[in-house]
Amino acid sequence: MNNVQLSDFGLYHIKTHYMSVLKPPKYSRFPLQVFECVSKPNITAECRRNNISLSCSSIRRNEVTYSWETLPPGGTDSCLHLGQTMEIYPLPPSESTTYTCTAKNPVSRATSDPIDLGVCSIQQPRGGRWVPALCGLSFLLLIGLLIFFYKRNHSNKNESY
Repeated sequence: MNNVQLSDFGLYHIKTHYMSVLKPPKYSRFPLQVFECVSKPNITAECRRNNISLSCSSIRRNEVTYSWETLPPGGTDSCLHLGQTMEIYPLPPSESTTYTCTAKNPVSRATSDPIDLGVCSIQQPRGGRWVPALCGLSFLLLIGLLIFFYKRNHSNKNESY
């Protein structure tokens, strides 16, 4: 069969004629499935407050299955995750993990380019880096005031004796 298209799927009947007159024609049926080669998948990242949602898609959609490969920094052991989407809870910025997506069907497979999660720098709440510094400064100020009042109160008691 040549020039088969997706719309040609279905149940087909074959009638085989033999050159010999003694052998009757043979009838058979077979289902025809038609697949297209999958295209190179694209990864889209949705940056959320505490995590990143990755989604993988390919132009060819008939019977495509998706899988993710995760390669941790400096490691050779990869991790495999099945499905079109994946939730990630990022590591500290100093460590980078590579994520790729593979789309496949019974006749082909294609792998995406690796994604750099730098596209989603998880942002801290407003004033996120200043909050710990201000808390520490407030704590030191409070300790200083307590020591000041303690010494002042203690020196006043010594003068009254």
